[in-house]
Amino acid sequence: MRGNLCFTLLIGDRKWTMTEDDVPWLDEAEQMAWRSFMDGTQRLFDAINDALVTTSGLTFADYRILVLLSEHDHMRMSDLADGALATKSTISRRVDRLVEAGFIERMAKDQDRDLRNRECRITDLGREKLHEAAKGHVLAVRTYLLDHLDDHERDAMATTFAKVDTWLRENERLRVK
Repeated sequence: MRGNLCFTLLIGDRKWTMTEDDVPWLDEAEQMAWRSFMDGTQRLFDAINDALVTTSGLTFADYRILVLLSEHDHMRMSDLADGALATKSTISRRVDRLVEAGFIERMAKDQDRDLRNRECRITDLGREKLHEAAKGHVLAVRTYLLDHLDDHERDAMATTFAKVDTWLRENERLRVK
């Protein structure tokens, strides 16, 4: 029988106690919007990643790291992780591979043994690789996304996701971790 089961849901510092009947289920339009977003973004990122790997040998995540480093003289590993929206351990592994390829270099600080505080920077070879990859990246973004939107749809998408991103950044404490 629905409605008899009571449960508590904790997300960040917010707590909801409710029965199954209290769950704010998605209506048909909300569900269609959510599923379209899920499917579309997954396919889009897969297509862009595949295009980058095929044209440059870089993954989307590696490309993003090189872009961030190209915009700064150097970055701390923890700041790079924040900028790339990745965990510190993920960034560390990716940086290891990019260092091995010669695209970035770690800047050692003798007195600092905490690897998260170490800094890294893009190399000249990394800048060349980024420039090469950017051509395929922009063509993929146009082909798989922008060419299918009119100006109004593009502007609405930008406004919508800027709003979502701002809310998520301002409410980071609410994220389940």
